[in-house]
Amino acid sequence: MSGIARGPGQAPGLARAPSARPSVCIISHAHPDFSKGGGETAAYRQYQTLAGEGWRASFVSAIELPNGQSPADRGESFARYGESEYLYAVGGMEDDRLWWRSAEERRALVRLLAGLKADVYHFHHYWRVGLDLVAELAEARPDARMVVTLHEMLAICSHHGQMIRTRSRELCRKETAQRCLTCFPDQTLERLRLRKALMLSGLRHFQQFIYPSHFIAERYRAWGLSPDHATVLENYLGDDLLAQPRRRSDSARLSARFAFFGQPTEFKGLDVLIPAFATAVAEDPSIGLLVYGATEAETLRFFPHLEKAIEVAGDRLTFAGRYDAADVLGLMTGVGWVVMPSIWWENSPVVIQEARRAGTPLIVSGIGGMAEKVQEGVDGLHFRAGSAPDLARALLQAAEPETHERLAGSVRDVIGRDEFVGALRAIYDGEERRDVRAA
Repeated sequence: MSGIARGPGQAPGLARAPSARPSVCIISHAHPDFSKGGGETAAYRQYQTLAGEGWRASFVSAIELPNGQSPADRGESFARYGESEYLYAVGGMEDDRLWWRSAEERRALVRLLAGLKADVYHFHHYWRVGLDLVAELAEARPDARMVVTLHEMLAICSHHGQMIRTRSRELCRKETAQRCLTCFPDQTLERLRLRKALMLSGLRHFQQFIYPSHFIAERYRAWGLSPDHATVLENYLGDDLLAQPRRRSDSARLSARFAFFGQPTEFKGLDVLIPAFATAVAEDPSIGLLVYGATEAETLRFFPHLEKAIEVAGDRLTFAGRYDAADVLGLMTGVGWVVMPSIWWENSPVVIQEARRAGTPLIVSGIGGMAEKVQEGVDGLHFRAGSAPDLARALLQAAEPETHERLAGSVRDVIGRDEFVGALRAIYDGEERRDVRAA
């Protein structure tokens, strides 16, 4: 990869002895105490891991409190939250949360970040952070290294970074101003091209890019971002989950038990899974489906047309409601398969990592990061994204004990702590690009 320009005054490396650990400030669009998304969870786990290794690390994250309240008692825009953690308000940002409307609040946050005197500023996301803030911090700390992990495609796609057509929910495979205009007819070609130019200019202030999957790395490259230094590095699942023993599922007993883990949002595919299950259970009444993360009422609020399919599935479908992340491995080892039916591309889903850690094979939409992380016929099954009939086929195939026994034995574990920290250390020291995959 080539073609990235450095921001003004940015140095290619750090003026430290090779053996010295750099101090690291991790900046996230949210804190997992208030939001349970994959990006903020990965960012916080990285902070905890580095701190646990004895690094001097800090964590700075955005927060949106009700009625635009400040996280600080005295009305300041940021507040300390733990010994080395800080929360900052985003009320002074533009509506898209990609830029700052209030130069005063942006500069206050830059002063906080610069005052932490980190050798490395590692951003997870740029939404609710601001690319203009990145540029200002690079100017304020020209001696520091600027790193970003790109968890999503928001710079590429204004539709929440999903690359899904706004009117038809079809997958979008290529970004052009003309195609974007059909999704956002209130825009103009000139404004869409200006947005892309501003995004590329803002991202080029980073010296190192980290992609959690080859899929998203290729998407950014095709869009026009071709940095000199980029690494494909899987997110770290965290010490707590890696400390739990990995168990092999009982194929004869569990092959017909399926589970979904997630929220009932329009892109996660529950409206594909439930009709598929209703079709499959009519052919094989022994199969069962557990839905973790949603109640029946919540699901019907999102997808009222699923009422008939839920009725057909009967007592073979169970809505298990919310679950604690600390319990997820135990829940996953209690089923034969984890199903991820997302209709959008995904990147590096935490659910897939958790299932791999549990040793439970997956059935996934055969697109994007899902198809990359789960190998068809090796440690899981693919089906055609958005197709309930094809998912029903996969469910029936998976319910056969011999299928489960064959694939469960090949489920790969996630990346380990030593490999993850070692890769970060090389990135922070400015070593040449390399790809880091889980074994």
